[in-house]
Amino acid sequence: MSVLGTALGWIMSLIYNVIHNYGLSIIVFTLFTKFLLFPLSLLTQKNSINMVKMMPEENALKIKYIDDKDKLADERLKLYKKYKYHPILGTVPLLIQIPLVLGLVYVIYRPLSYVLQIDSSAIDALRDWMVQFVPDFKSEGNVYQVNIIRNIKDGVLNGNMPAVLNEYGQEVKDIKDFDMHFLGLDLSATPSIKHFDKLLLIPLFSGLSAWLLCWVQNKINILQMAQGNVNKVLTTLFMVAFSTYFAFLVPTGVGLYWIFGNLFAIPMMMLTNLCMPPKKYVDYDYLEKMRTQRIEKEKIYKANSAREKEDYQKFFAVKNMKLMFYSEQNGFYKYYAGMIDYICEHSDLDIHYVTSDPDDKIFKDPRPQIKPYYIASNKRLIPLFMKLDCDMCVMTMPDLEKYHIKRSRVRKNVQYVYTFHGMGSTALTLRKGALDWYDTVFAVGPDCMSELRDAEELYKTPKKRIVETGYPIIDEMIEKYESTEHKENEVPKILIAPSWQPDNIIDSCIDDILGELAKTDYQVIVRPHPQQVRHEPEKFEVMAEKFKENKNIEIQTDFSSNNPVMESDILITDWSDISWEFAFVTKRPVLFINTPMKVMNTEWEKIKTKPINITLRNVIGVSLETDQISGINKAVGDLLANREKYRETIDKTLHEHVYNVGKSRQLCGKYIVKSLGK
Repeated sequence: MSVLGTALGWIMSLIYNVIHNYGLSIIVFTLFTKFLLFPLSLLTQKNSINMVKMMPEENALKIKYIDDKDKLADERLKLYKKYKYHPILGTVPLLIQIPLVLGLVYVIYRPLSYVLQIDSSAIDALRDWMVQFVPDFKSEGNVYQVNIIRNIKDGVLNGNMPAVLNEYGQEVKDIKDFDMHFLGLDLSATPSIKHFDKLLLIPLFSGLSAWLLCWVQNKINILQMAQGNVNKVLTTLFMVAFSTYFAFLVPTGVGLYWIFGNLFAIPMMMLTNLCMPPKKYVDYDYLEKMRTQRIEKEKIYKANSAREKEDYQKFFAVKNMKLMFYSEQNGFYKYYAGMIDYICEHSDLDIHYVTSDPDDKIFKDPRPQIKPYYIASNKRLIPLFMKLDCDMCVMTMPDLEKYHIKRSRVRKNVQYVYTFHGMGSTALTLRKGALDWYDTVFAVGPDCMSELRDAEELYKTPKKRIVETGYPIIDEMIEKYESTEHKENEVPKILIAPSWQPDNIIDSCIDDILGELAKTDYQVIVRPHPQQVRHEPEKFEVMAEKFKENKNIEIQTDFSSNNPVMESDILITDWSDISWEFAFVTKRPVLFINTPMKVMNTEWEKIKTKPINITLRNVIGVSLETDQISGINKAVGDLLANREKYRETIDKTLHEHVYNVGKSRQLCGKYIVKSLGK
C-alpha cells in the first residue's frame, strides 16, 4: 500500500501545489483518474457490447438447456469465444477502484508524507516533540500525522515552538498553511451517526450521487439498458445503500472522492457512448423479446415440475411394460404417427409415449392405448432410461449410449429400435458410431442398408437387425399431396430453402442469387431455416428491407404454412434434407448450390457406399458451384423446361432408393406388433 500511496501522494502533491486547496485537489484528482481510466472504459464498453449482442443466444441456450447446467456452462463458454467476450474484463474497473480508494485513504491519513512531501526524519522529530509536550499523544496508528497538524495549528507547543522552528521552521510553516477543511468540513474526520453535525452531509450526498449515477446508467449504459426493471431497481437500491454506508467508514476526504467519482462517471459514460453508441450494435427490442421468452420458459418449466414428477412416478408404476416411444419434442410425433396408427388398429398393445415437450400433441390423443408421459429434465430423463424395464424402445435419437441417454442398466434384453427422421446419408448426417448401440434399425432404402453394413464391417461392430421398411413420413406426405388439387403457377415460383450450417446459402451467396433472380419475372420466396431466423433475425430484416421494392421477392420467416414448399416449381437449396421431401413428393427438380458440405462424420469417406447426398444431386436436379451463380437463371430455365422429364426420373429414383413406397408405415407397425407378440 505504501508504494501505491507514494504514487497517489505524488499526484496529489502536484495538484495541491498548483491549486493550494485540499478539497479541490481531491476533486481534480478524481477527475484525473477518470481521464486516466478512459481507455479502459472504452475497452469495457466494447466488451459490454459483445456481452449484450450475445444475450439473445445466451437466452436461447438457457431455454434449450434449462435443466442441464453442465451443458449450459459448456455452450456458454463457446458463446464467449464466438463473441470475444471476457467475463473478467467487466470487473476490472471495480478491481482498480478498490486500490485507488484504499490508496487515497492512506494518503489522507498521511498528508505530511504525501501531500506536503515532508521528509520522514522531520515527521519523526515532530512526532517526538508531540510525545514529549502533548499529554496522551498517540504516536502510532493511522491518524498520528493528522494529529500533528492539528496540534501545531492549535499552537500547543507554545513556549517550545522557537526550538522547533529553529530546526524545522519551513516544515512548521507549511503545516500551518495547510488547511484540511473544505466548505467547512474536516476532510480528515470520519462521519458518525452518533454526532449530528455537518459531516453527515457526506454520506447523504454520497447516497444521492449514487442514485443519480444509477438513474443515468439505466437510461444510457449498455448493460443496464439490457437489464429488466426489477434488476435496475435492486441495483440502484444496493448502490445507494452501499455508498451511504461506505461514507461512514472512511475519512470525509475519501467520501468527497466517492461523490465526485459518481458525478464524473456520468459525463464519462456519455463520452464513451459517443465513441461507441450502443444502439448501433444492439437490437434492444429483440433482446427484450428473447429475455421475455426465457422468463416465460422458466415459468413454464417450474409450473411443469410437479407434472413431470407425477408422470415419472406413474411411468415406473407400470408392470410388464412392453412398448415405449421416446420423443424429444412435439415435432417428432409425425415420424411415429403411421406406425402408432397401425399398432392401435391391429393390436391391443399399450403405447407408453414419453415426450420432453409439455405441449406435445400426444396428450390430446383420445385413444385408450396411448399412455403419454411428460419427462424433460435430465435429473429424471437419465434415470428413466437407466432403469427402463420394457420389451421394446423406439426412438429417433441417434448416439444412444454416447451421451446422456443410455441403454437400460436393469434389463439387458430391451430391444432398441431406431427410426430415421431424415432421408440423407447415414455416413454424412450422423456421427461416427451413432447407431452402434441399437439392436434394430428401420432402413429408409438400400443406400441406408449398405452404409450401415459397410460401417459394421469397417469398425468390426456387431451386426444390427436392419428392417427394410422405407420412410413413413414420405409416404404420408405423398398421400396428402396427391389427394390435394394443385393449380399450375401462372408465374414460376422459386423456393430458396437452405440448411442451417456454416457458410450456407444465406451466409455465402444469397445476395448474388437474388440479384440474378431479380432480373426475371419469377416469384421468389426465401424461406430460411427456422434456427437461423431465431438466432439472426436482424439479417432477414435487413434482407427484407433491401428487396422491399421488388414485388417478386418475398423473405418469409413465418413457418406456419407448408404450402410454399409443396406449391413451388423449383427448389433451390444447399445440403438440406428438404430436397428429398420436395423432389420425391412433388416430382419437381431441385437446384443445388455447392456450399461447403454438411458433415457430421469426418470419416465418411471410409464407407464404401457413396452418399446419396452427393450421388443423386445431379439426378433429381442440377448443382452449381458458388462461383457459377451468374448462370443460375439459365439453370432454372432448363429445369423448368424439362419438368416432365424430371418427373419420370425423380419417380424412378424414389422407388430405387426408398423401400416399400406407400407401405412403410404398415411395415414398421407390423414389425413392432409381431416382435412383441412373440
